[in-house]
Amino acid sequence: MNVKIYLKLKLSRFFSSAIAIATFIRGEDDETRALRRTLIRYMILTQSLVLRDISLQTRKRFPALETLEAAGFCSKEELYIIENTHDSYSRYWIPIEWCFEHLYEAKREGKIESIFLLERITAEIRDFREGLAKLLKFDWVPVPLGDTYSQLVFLSVRLYFIIALFTRQFLRDFEHPYWFPIATTIQFIVYVGWLKVAEALLNPLGEDDDDLECNYVIDKNLITGMTLVDRGGIRAPTLIKDAFWDNEHITPLYSYDAANRTIYPLIGSASKVNYVKKVQNIIMTPHKLKLAKLNENEQYQRTKSVDISDHNVKHIRMRKMSKERDPNKILRLVRQRSLAETLENITTTAPTNNEIDRKMHERF
Repeated sequence: MNVKIYLKLKLSRFFSSAIAIATFIRGEDDETRALRRTLIRYMILTQSLVLRDISLQTRKRFPALETLEAAGFCSKEELYIIENTHDSYSRYWIPIEWCFEHLYEAKREGKIESIFLLERITAEIRDFREGLAKLLKFDWVPVPLGDTYSQLVFLSVRLYFIIALFTRQFLRDFEHPYWFPIATTIQFIVYVGWLKVAEALLNPLGEDDDDLECNYVIDKNLITGMTLVDRGGIRAPTLIKDAFWDNEHITPLYSYDAANRTIYPLIGSASKVNYVKKVQNIIMTPHKLKLAKLNENEQYQRTKSVDISDHNVKHIRMRKMSKERDPNKILRLVRQRSLAETLENITTTAPTNNEIDRKMHERF
């Protein structure tokens, strides 16, 4: 799997966790709001701790742990705990442990209604942590094979062309005073081009223009996550009948330019083929190998005649209808009518802000 695609998929797990926190932790008081925001902050802190160890972008942004405190990702007390936790391997797990501790206390205080909802939140946070752990493993063992093999490939390609520079020269030929190595040039462009692509893929968390923007991901998760959990407990809009409620045939709308584009629907290539258009009846019988094992009475009982006259009539009607109802012709007619007539009777007027505020006030 492409490493960049994997990174984007795993980093997007953050929003599933944020939605679960905002939805399942109920309460509008300051303590509950602080709980939701703290959980998001701890997840961002974990993400920042991981990315600053595998991405030069994030390392430049947070060169020391104290800069995480200055950025508002952790408090002095939290930073002190992280710095004084003696783990010779990693300390990324500390904010995740704090998340689980706060969730346990929230369940005891009744902010989370059931064990099932608690499990859902912890599962989302656990998936987020596992995604970050896999990012560390990708950084630990570079794609595709590791440092030794990568350096060997880079060295061999460069050494090959250094040798070719000398071995593919010709002695001076007075009949052909000008000579250009076309084949060698093509080889150089292709091989070195592939090599540059491999070098770019080797570190998708670097500082090149086409690398993943880790700092942007951190900022986006922080801002969107805080905004999302602050809406926790706010009721969803009122249930209404949708615009297609009474429509027998649901026809979503397009702009004229988009409607003019041909769409190729998901229809089998043989779905419109009619092999029996000149036949009125079809004889259905078992396979000849099976018939050989049956007596005459059983052969007669297993054989059936099927009347397909209705099938052919329907098929002819559908073909005729498809020819008469040319989509391009109908679209042009609709376009002409829309230009010639006023659309006041079908134009939808957007509600004003005052109307929306009045409806929200009546509801809440």
